[in-house]
Amino acid sequence: MGNGSVKPKQLKQRDGTVVSLSIGSGCGGGGKLSAKNAAEFLKAKVAELEKEARRRDEDLSEREQRIRGLEEQLAKQAEAIAELSEELQSKSVQLSKLQDVVRTQGGPSLHPSPIKAKFNQHVGGLIRDTLNRRKGAKAGVSAEPTSRTYNSSSLPKFSFEKARVWKDASVKKLIIDALNKNQLLKRLELQQIKDMVECMYQRSFQKGDYVIKQGEPGNHLFVLADGQLDVFQQSKFLTKIAVWTAFGELAILYNCTRTASVRAVSQVKTWALDREVFQNIMRMTAETRREQYHNFLRSVSLLTRLPEDKLNKIVDCLEMEYYDKGDYVIREGEEGNTFYIIVKGKGHQWEPYIAAPWQPPGRVT
Repeated sequence: MGNGSVKPKQLKQRDGTVVSLSIGSGCGGGGKLSAKNAAEFLKAKVAELEKEARRRDEDLSEREQRIRGLEEQLAKQAEAIAELSEELQSKSVQLSKLQDVVRTQGGPSLHPSPIKAKFNQHVGGLIRDTLNRRKGAKAGVSAEPTSRTYNSSSLPKFSFEKARVWKDASVKKLIIDALNKNQLLKRLELQQIKDMVECMYQRSFQKGDYVIKQGEPGNHLFVLADGQLDVFQQSKFLTKIAVWTAFGELAILYNCTRTASVRAVSQVKTWALDREVFQNIMRMTAETRREQYHNFLRSVSLLTRLPEDKLNKIVDCLEMEYYDKGDYVIREGEEGNTFYIIVKGKGHQWEPYIAAPWQPPGRVT
C-alpha cells in the first residue's frame, strides 16, 4: 500500500478460471487485462447478466401466470362447492320436511267429512300428477297412464272470481318469484302459479305471534312480504325466513300437520293462500286440461270414429310432456311403447337415407 500500487480485482469466469483486472499500459503479465480488454470483458459480463435477469423475469412471470390460473380454478371450485353445499342444505331441509310428513301421515285424518275426504283424495292425485311433470318450453302429449276418470259433480262448488284478491302487478311478480324459488311449488304449471297468486290475500301478525304452530293442521300457504320470522322445531331454533320466501307448502300439498313452528320476531306482513282454494285450483286445471285433451283427440283423424268410452280412456292416460328446441322425442332403434301427439310447437321427422348405415331420427324444432 505504501508504494501506491493497487491490488488487482479478480473475476471468475464460467470455465472456472480466475482473471485479474488491473489498469496497465499493455497486455503483458500473466493473466492481467488491459483497460480496453477489461472494459470489453465487463461489457460482455453485463450483457450475460442482463440476459440471465431477463430469463429469470420471464420464468417468474410464467410462474405468476400459472399461480393466477390456479387461483382462478380454486375460486371457481370454491364457488361450485358453495353452490353444491347450498343445494345440499336445501335438499336436506326438504328431505327433513318430507320425513316429518311421512311420520305424521299415520295420524288421524284432519278432515273427517266424507265429502272433504273424497275431495282431498282426488286433489292429492292431481297434485302428484302435476309435481311429476317436467317443465320446459315445447309441449307434446304422451300416452303414459297417470290419472283416472273422475266425477266432479259431487265436489264442493268453487268460484275463482270470488276468491281473487286485487294486487299490484309488481307485488304479483314478487309472489310468483317466491313460489318459483320453492323446491316443491316451482314444479307446478305456470298457470297454476298465477291462479294461486290471484287468490292470495294479506295477513298480518304482531311480534311474538305464531304464524304456524308445530302439530296443528296446516290450512294455509304463506309468502313473507315484510318483517322477520324464526323457525323452531321442538322449541329448537332452526333458521330465519327471508322476505319474499314461501313457506307452509307441505301442509297444503300433502294434507299433513305442521312439521315446525314459525314465530314473528317483529311485526309481519304475509300473503296467504287457503288450502281449499289451492286444491280447487288444482282441480280446475285438471278439468280444463281434460276437456282440452278430449276435444283435441276428437279432432285427430285417426280417432274420429273411436267410441266415446274408449276415447275417454285415452284421455285418462294422457300426460303432458315438455321438450326444448332440439330435443329428441323419438330416437330410431329405441323401444316404442309411447305414442305422441304434438299439441304446441313443430317437429321434424328425418327420413332414412337409402343404403345409409345411420338413419337420423325425428327431433323437435
